[in-house]
Amino acid sequence: MKIIIFSFFFVLTSITGCTQEKKDNSTLVSSKNKMVNSTPFLTKQKDFIYVDKTSLKPLTSQKFTNASTFTPTGFATVENEKNEYAIIDENGKIVLDFSPQTISLDVVNGLTFYKKEIEYEKKMPIWKWDWNILGGDIEKEQTYHKVEIGVLESKQILLNEDIPYLDDYFYLNFISVNENHVYWNGTLYEIKKSRLNKIDNDIVELLENSRFIKESNKTYSIYELNNKKAIHNGLNGIETLSIQFGKETITLNAINKERYEPEVPKLLIDNKTNNIYAFPQYEKVFPKQIRKATSSQIDFIKKTSLIYSITNSPYFLLGVFDYDDDVWAFDWLYIDTKGNVVDNIDTYNFKVLDQIGYLVWPDAKMIIPHQYIEKNWKVGKINSYEGMNNLYIIRVEDVSKKLRMKGLWNKEKNTWEIKPEYYAITVLDAEKEIYALQKEENSLYTLYDNKNKKNIGSKSYKSINSEGLVNVKLNSGEDIYYYIDIYSGKEYKEN
Repeated sequence: MKIIIFSFFFVLTSITGCTQEKKDNSTLVSSKNKMVNSTPFLTKQKDFIYVDKTSLKPLTSQKFTNASTFTPTGFATVENEKNEYAIIDENGKIVLDFSPQTISLDVVNGLTFYKKEIEYEKKMPIWKWDWNILGGDIEKEQTYHKVEIGVLESKQILLNEDIPYLDDYFYLNFISVNENHVYWNGTLYEIKKSRLNKIDNDIVELLENSRFIKESNKTYSIYELNNKKAIHNGLNGIETLSIQFGKETITLNAINKERYEPEVPKLLIDNKTNNIYAFPQYEKVFPKQIRKATSSQIDFIKKTSLIYSITNSPYFLLGVFDYDDDVWAFDWLYIDTKGNVVDNIDTYNFKVLDQIGYLVWPDAKMIIPHQYIEKNWKVGKINSYEGMNNLYIIRVEDVSKKLRMKGLWNKEKNTWEIKPEYYAITVLDAEKEIYALQKEENSLYTLYDNKNKKNIGSKSYKSINSEGLVNVKLNSGEDIYYYIDIYSGKEYKEN
């Protein structure tokens, strides 16, 4: 099982071609962000217009075949009857002209980043033709995609390339480093007058506290922002680690093995000092010797295959994969920077996910005590997203009924906030505890306010996303999309 560190918020996508890309990147609140009080409204003619959320009064006379909600900076993507896309501001003014290229938006540090993209067939020179040795047609074209990424406020273009479809792909994944700096595509930028100025590149990993890792010929260095001299220089990746216990040297082989080679090794060693720094933040030195441990703990350590540094704590996580249990999972021990081994620690603000996003640590035993698990239940996969704090979405299988359902568990109170009676629980707003609940497979979703323990509105939908975009099937069998207020259930469409 490949293990990754919890970092990205659950993404709920909108209509293809007219979306706002959303992720957790510690986006800073900016004075440039506006109080947006307008929303797309679906008319009887199946056009979208923008209206005031409260009065439903139209703000302009413009009509679109598709429209997004406004970003906190006051921009939205729209589509016309020619299937062309553009960006408008809150007054309806076009700030990026209509074109066949789909458009995505993202806001970081008060700036609006956009991506325009289109796929097309490009005629290739004869030496790049795809000759079919078994006969048949000769492929004289290849699929390309044209990508443009830039800053909307300053019209600065950061990238404009035509790329073979199967080659490199560029994401709109800007990350806030601090209020004046962002990281994107291996480069660190400083923000000045709504423009990005490169200050460092060839960065392979961004760390907390304005730190980052650079790589040269498989050698890694760790830097701090505004400090040209590396904190740690000449680090190399390792998968074998030795630790001293009394007179015994314990050698651990194949530590943090990955199915696919990571961009930065999970363990880095300074060959001058033999100091070892561990994923994800590489912020403290792994102890060179064990000072305090029981014989059973030493036996456990000798089988260790996973070592991670637990952020904002003196501890490292030691994992041994248990293949014999009914549910394959890790068993855990912990060692601090002084070499003291313990069986249990506080959970801290640290989570480990597997490669498809299910929680590995803290595990089910730490989250839901055995006495709260009913006789015929078997606890399955667990999800936790940023902002959920002590709430966890847990899959429970009733073995006797062969029924798998989900519930929302409160670890702090040891109680079900939402009983495991639902096929799906979708997080729409983690902090305000707004969820979309699906009772059975292929049934409709309803809105639920967990803080106030009540359903929101009286309607149900085929799908609901965090922006309030819903999908409804009409009696005619036609699917329509429109927006609602996920906090009140108010629908923005003409009756």
